Amino acid sequence: MVSKHEIKIDTLNESLWENRYSDPSPLEKKALKLLKDAGRMNYQRGIAYAHLNLAALSFLRSENDNALRHLSESFQWLKTRKKEKGYIRYLLLKGNILESIGHYDKTLKLWLEALNISRETGDPESESEACNQLGLVWLRLGNYKRSLDFFEKGLEIRIKLNDEKALASSFNRIGMVLREMKRYDESLDSYFRSLEIRKRIDQTQAIQWTLLGIASTYEKMKKFPESLEYYEQGAKEGDRRCILQCLLGAGRVQSRLGFSGEAEEKIRKALSLARELKSLSLTSEAHIALADHYELNDQPKRALRSFRQYLKSREAFQSREMQNRLRNIEVTHAIEKSEQEKEIFRLRNVELKNAYDIIEEKNMDITANISYAGRIQMAVLPDINEIPGMKENCFILYIPKDVIGGDFYWFSMIKGKLVLIVADCTGHGVPGALMSILGISFLEDIINTKGIDKSHLILDELSRKVVKALKQKGYRNETRDGMDISVCVIDRDLCTLQFSGAHNNLYLTRNNELKEYPADRQAVGYSDEPGTGFTSQTIDISHGDIIYLTTDGYTDQLGGKDHKRFKSQAFRSLLLKIHKKPLAVQKKILEKEFNRWKGKNIQTDDVLVFGMSL
Repeated sequence: MVSKHEIKIDTLNESLWENRYSDPSPLEKKALKLLKDAGRMNYQRGIAYAHLNLAALSFLRSENDNALRHLSESFQWLKTRKKEKGYIRYLLLKGNILESIGHYDKTLKLWLEALNISRETGDPESESEACNQLGLVWLRLGNYKRSLDFFEKGLEIRIKLNDEKALASSFNRIGMVLREMKRYDESLDSYFRSLEIRKRIDQTQAIQWTLLGIASTYEKMKKFPESLEYYEQGAKEGDRRCILQCLLGAGRVQSRLGFSGEAEEKIRKALSLARELKSLSLTSEAHIALADHYELNDQPKRALRSFRQYLKSREAFQSREMQNRLRNIEVTHAIEKSEQEKEIFRLRNVELKNAYDIIEEKNMDITANISYAGRIQMAVLPDINEIPGMKENCFILYIPKDVIGGDFYWFSMIKGKLVLIVADCTGHGVPGALMSILGISFLEDIINTKGIDKSHLILDELSRKVVKALKQKGYRNETRDGMDISVCVIDRDLCTLQFSGAHNNLYLTRNNELKEYPADRQAVGYSDEPGTGFTSQTIDISHGDIIYLTTDGYTDQLGGKDHKRFKSQAFRSLLLKIHKKPLAVQKKILEKEFNRWKGKNIQTDDVLVFGMSL
């Protein structure tokens, strides 16, 4: 017999589920209290439903790891109780998470099961939700007719139930598919019906999604000022996935309106957030938005690079094979084989355990190999003690994004001159490390074996070697891997410094002033303008001058209160501020400021800053 305390917990859990789209912070506190109370009573049903509520709240904050953990806890009780409303909620919510990261085959399977069970148990509320979700996955795959059929079926059920919260969601989804069908006026009508309901019943979290839909429709209609207004409203606060899409849309629109700097900043912020959320589809959208932006602003090289990244990410979730797998799953799900399903479920648990053990073992091997590769990479970097007096007169701030990285430094003495090099290879992690070892090997040959001591000739020869090694011919879809690099050749007898650079500039401080020497705007590797060599600059140097060579990892790091790039101007100001301090102190300040700026954000790229007193 159910006690009054258990009834109270059930009632409160149901209330939390119904209000899950409201402000999540107080709801989470209530859900955690319910979990604690149910646990103290050992009331398993209450525990399972409390975990479901916590999973839903975590998902709405884009905290998928927490959501999956709570779902796993609720499943322990629900897996043998498939007629429970909570089991359907489990299927729908897990499908939401998988859909958000592009796993449409697994998503469709879960939502079809939810639809079948809701019809078997006579649960119209769950049936309408399943229809609403199934319409979404077919919308993602471009089957608009099938998508609209599911959405309208869900709306029909919700009208009968007079469920205003659910009606608003249906109108929102219908607005999405009508926009894709280019029925723009009907789309806006549906969205504004959703917005009116959500404002009236104070659905704070959900309003943001409706604003995104309205903005997207105006963008399709080329009504850019109206579109930007709604995108900026939607990006103010709330769900990170929605903020991401509003930033992306605002960036696209600002690019069209001629606000180039603001546009690129918003799109890059959206790309970073998409990677953080591990969303394949949104990562792809950000790359194509960047490609369009660069093309619009006459930057063909950057446009091509972004377009290649777009194609690569798109393949991961929109392949023809994926489409076929989805159709096969739908057909399979229409056939009821309950006994066989139970056996498959049991076997899958065994298979998953074996697979987990194999993956764990492989992961340990990979981690060990990468760590070993890191030791090898550090071994091929030159020893600062090899050149007398150098250790006391320079610092090296090296912070790879992963265990190993694509940034490297190199130096050597040749013909009485000191050659200093700081480079940033394409990529980071293992690919970047491979390129860095290749680059170091080439520099050893160019400088120490062939004796080339002119900075521009060093870059010319290095570029030829990279093109030859990577077999770059200039074809449309081939790799454009290479490196950005700074080369300094210091002749202390003549008190001169010869500088050449590929994208990476040189900074020099003297008499409380900082001067920046620009690099050539081409990378080492394949060039769209064959035959174009690198240039050099000869700089007179004095005792007390300090030079700084750096890759773009420091200035490109996202952080601060507005989640923006650190930028070159702030970096130059920081160098000027600290240049009179001892070099060891300068390094500590640079590292401290980098970590302060980064905060809790993920590191964007490898970081390398080299400073030397002349």
